[in-house]
Amino acid sequence: MKFNLPIVALGALLLCTSAAPAVAQAPTQVSVSSDDATASVKTIIDQSIVVFKDQQISAPDREKKLRGIAESHFDFAEMSKSAIGYHWKTLTPAQQTEFVQLFTTFIEDAYLSRIESYSVEKINQQIQSSMIQFIKQTSEGPDYATVYSTVVLQDRKNPIAVNYLMRDDGSEWKIYDITIDAISVIANYRNQFNRVLNNDGYDKLVSLLRQKIQGLQQQATN
Repeated sequence: MKFNLPIVALGALLLCTSAAPAVAQAPTQVSVSSDDATASVKTIIDQSIVVFKDQQISAPDREKKLRGIAESHFDFAEMSKSAIGYHWKTLTPAQQTEFVQLFTTFIEDAYLSRIESYSVEKINQQIQSSMIQFIKQTSEGPDYATVYSTVVLQDRKNPIAVNYLMRDDGSEWKIYDITIDAISVIANYRNQFNRVLNNDGYDKLVSLLRQKIQGLQQQATN
């Protein structure tokens, strides 16, 4: 099991978790307050770009800062629950806690390993040549919202529609899913995880995730 994402989805998630290649700020078309969902997304991107513009930071420190940004602004518990889907209710509380920890580590390791394949100079060049524009924000109840944006990349003719699904956890708005041209990042994982859960059960899924994490961490040290 490869746990693959579409290439465009991968790029968009990189964009959110760590200002991966192809992010730049553009004047937003929506008015936002300091505590709304759009402002939260902009904060993640701002903080990440600052990390990459710091030419003096070491690679380990950059990774540590990027993990901190992700853990502060992504709702990994909600992401994990959604990635499991209807199987979530069949897990014990201990299994739910275990899966959240594993899925969080897997997501961080997977995308941070991709970032390391780019040079900081190349990332900064692409930050300058690309643009993200916020279009609107909609509410799906008191605790849920969607932030709509487009990403213009220098090497793509048409803008990419990138939408952020947000949940207010009581202290701030956090991302729990991203859609790229209507493709959900978490739904992609859910489809793959459900196949394993239906065929082989929870223990097999955990084993596969541990193998993937181990492989990513070994790759990072080579």
